[in-house]
Amino acid sequence: MLPLSLPAIWDEEHIKALLGLRRHPTRLVYAEPWRAWMEKRGGEKQVIERLRSIPLASSQKQLLDLLLTHPEASTIFYANKLHVAHSKYFVHLNGLLKILATELNEWKVEQTRDSHTTSLLTNLPAPLTSLVGAEESVATIVGILKRSDVRLLTLTGLGGVGKTRLARTAGACLRDNFRDGVFFIPLEALNDPAFLAAQIAHFLNIETDGTQSLLETLKTYLRGRQILLILDNFEQLIPGGTLVAELLETAAELKTLVTSREALNLYGENRFDVPELPHPDPDHLPPLEQLSAWPAIDLFIQRVQARYPAFALTDTNKEAVVGICNRLDGLPLAIELAAAQVKLLPSSQVLPRLERGLKSLRDTSRDRPPHQKTLWDAFDWSHELLSTSEQTIFRRLAVFGREWSMEAARTVCETEDVDDLLEKLADKSLVRFTSVGVDGALRCQMIQAVREYALDRLSGSGETEQIQRRHAEYYLNMVLEAEPHTGASDQVYWMRRIEQERENLQNALQWMLKQKETEMAFALLGAVWRYYNMLNIWDETETWMDRALIQGAELESTARMKTFWGAYWLASRQNDRPKSWALAEEGLRLARTLEDRRLIGLLLQCMSNELGHHHQYEEALQTIEESLSIFRELGDQEEIAWALGH
Repeated sequence: MLPLSLPAIWDEEHIKALLGLRRHPTRLVYAEPWRAWMEKRGGEKQVIERLRSIPLASSQKQLLDLLLTHPEASTIFYANKLHVAHSKYFVHLNGLLKILATELNEWKVEQTRDSHTTSLLTNLPAPLTSLVGAEESVATIVGILKRSDVRLLTLTGLGGVGKTRLARTAGACLRDNFRDGVFFIPLEALNDPAFLAAQIAHFLNIETDGTQSLLETLKTYLRGRQILLILDNFEQLIPGGTLVAELLETAAELKTLVTSREALNLYGENRFDVPELPHPDPDHLPPLEQLSAWPAIDLFIQRVQARYPAFALTDTNKEAVVGICNRLDGLPLAIELAAAQVKLLPSSQVLPRLERGLKSLRDTSRDRPPHQKTLWDAFDWSHELLSTSEQTIFRRLAVFGREWSMEAARTVCETEDVDDLLEKLADKSLVRFTSVGVDGALRCQMIQAVREYALDRLSGSGETEQIQRRHAEYYLNMVLEAEPHTGASDQVYWMRRIEQERENLQNALQWMLKQKETEMAFALLGAVWRYYNMLNIWDETETWMDRALIQGAELESTARMKTFWGAYWLASRQNDRPKSWALAEEGLRLARTLEDRRLIGLLLQCMSNELGHHHQYEEALQTIEESLSIFRELGDQEEIAWALGH
């Protein structure tokens, strides 16, 4: 059994030696007990990485980076880089050394041993940029979640304030505290609480064997496990908060970190309101050398320099930069969008352009929250900088889910030079290239806040019906192309493509049912259900099928029959005998009415299966013999085999 605490061996002298500073030779930390201490934690490199991961204030992080990058530099060099007096530098240094000493002396071997395991049990996305100005918030969130009496913490705040990034960073800091993992569950593309359990199970890679519901399988999995679930973008799923409470009641060691524009209002919920980034008052500007200490200014500068390395804060542009950050209320997303335009416009021209965008706000509806109007202003201004062709594709891309393929964009958007336009939107931070798809093609993504703005623009263009129909037709054609490949050598390829486009298929089905295009929904479900069955997406598929069958109760078509066929096997797999009997009976009646021989044969198999479950073996045998006769007549070898199997 490892001790709960360790003797404090790290002091100022040895931390300076670890950092390699002047007059503090590294041989000091190669002596015992420091050498053994570091070896137990993965070696010197791992210890340095641990120091880099500590949540620090912006100035402290800057100093640590300087010390690690330029360990042999003089104190004057560090002071100049920090824009502080020589004496003030030692104050900063002593404060940093105390934090580093505390972190190292509290680092337990037990946590290190577990961290190797838990590092494998996470799907947290790796950050592509540094977190700026929110170190105190991260430390507070981590501290709250470490408390034994906190099971549910909700991060609330304005859209674009950085809730997602804070949650991810806090989750990364807490990986050692959850032996069974930290998991990030994106919810921005989910619109219906009925699919919340399926989404959580999907990202936990949980499969059900059909003997119990997906929710019960999820509860069984979580019970006894020490897991942190990060449920991101929950605001459109507030009624689903009862499911979160149900999971917490079931699993005593489960904790959840939720990001939402509003609280879940559950018993035992803790809240943390994410603040905007502090920014200086334009009417009372501090000296130039102190401006970068303000997180909003620091974020703007870093993001501009990432695109335009020659950019620097000067007496000439400081008023414009402060004005931009102030006008955007210190919202990180809005600031990043503004920073993306500095490559196109000098910062002195960005503020006047932004001012005109703010004054031209046209949405005066009472039901839109004020904070959303503020963010809408930033998007409005960014949108005005786009060319006409860029604006066209930008709003049309809003019909997609979280990701889409280049091919899909070309088909649905129907504009010239789609690839070039996507690159231009990516340059302006409105679209990003995320990964290579199953088919080897590049995939794109639009963050949810930008997508909401693009949807608003699409609605105002009068193109919504046309573009959503193209989107639905594209994904319907994709699954119709995939359908004949079930059971073929390339079945796995098509299954992965369908899994990759799951959110877009959800969007297409939602539009079809909303627009009463039920026949399209039947065609899509009839073609895709066997792939969804292979992917164990049972509850979600059953929900879509139930809705379509209720809405299209008067339709008599082949697509509806295929939906009955699929719905039957899903209900049968869930062992819902009354439902599966009704589906087999009604589907067979419809197939006989339409005289579709193949579907009659398939639904006879379903009916035979049900008769067997009800111990009506004579009738079951007669029914399957009729199915076998039909498939022998059709020469369908695969279904002959299935019938003989029955």
